[in-house]
Amino acid sequence: MALSVIIPTLNEEKDLPRCLDSLKGLAGEIIIIDSGSKDKTLELAKSAKARIINHPFTSFSETRNFGDKQANGEWILSTEADVSISPELAKEISSAIDSSEYDAYYIGRRNFIWGEEVKHSDWGPKDDRHIWLYRKGVGSWQSLVHEEFVTEKRVDELKNYLIHNNYETISEFVDKINKYSDLAIKQKQYFPNWWFIRDFFKRFFYKLGFLDGYRGLFLSYLQAVYYLTLSVKRYTKN
Repeated sequence: MALSVIIPTLNEEKDLPRCLDSLKGLAGEIIIIDSGSKDKTLELAKSAKARIINHPFTSFSETRNFGDKQANGEWILSTEADVSISPELAKEISSAIDSSEYDAYYIGRRNFIWGEEVKHSDWGPKDDRHIWLYRKGVGSWQSLVHEEFVTEKRVDELKNYLIHNNYETISEFVDKINKYSDLAIKQKQYFPNWWFIRDFFKRFFYKLGFLDGYRGLFLSYLQAVYYLTLSVKRYTKN
């Protein structure tokens, strides 16, 4: 078995079918790490013959590291329920895992937010690139929130992108701000109180967020609100 795909889930019935369909013919096994779904997530996973493992959520990194240990494949693609793979990327992944030249690969993500692709604002595929594909055992996931796969082995980058069907509503984004800021406080992740101003200017001007229209403006603002929320929570906690 060459490739194991790991998907953490919690109430993902809306997005999971698209993700699973895109993995047909690519994955040797699909492993669902579920943290208590109450909708049809597990039913959909069973219909796709995925292996389901119930595991309580403590952090994003812990969940992914736990999932990696369950994999039987030589290679692991760690992904998300709201991410799908194009036929071009699937072909490139197949070629990559047949090669012995590299041990891990960065893959960029095309982010679709509020119904349209966001190409700038620090959300473009050249900015939102992470190691998602790697040989089992060559590294580990680190950080409680905004987790990253860390390895000292040979790393390259794939040319095609993952398709990330991200936030559909502003309410979803605000909910994540609250959740992620709580995790950041738990991790003792601190930034200067003025960081929210820096982040807005970086995204909207330096990262050309204004080219994304109102989405770029709102995303830059909401990302700044995340850092402001973090500062307020830290201050009130103390």
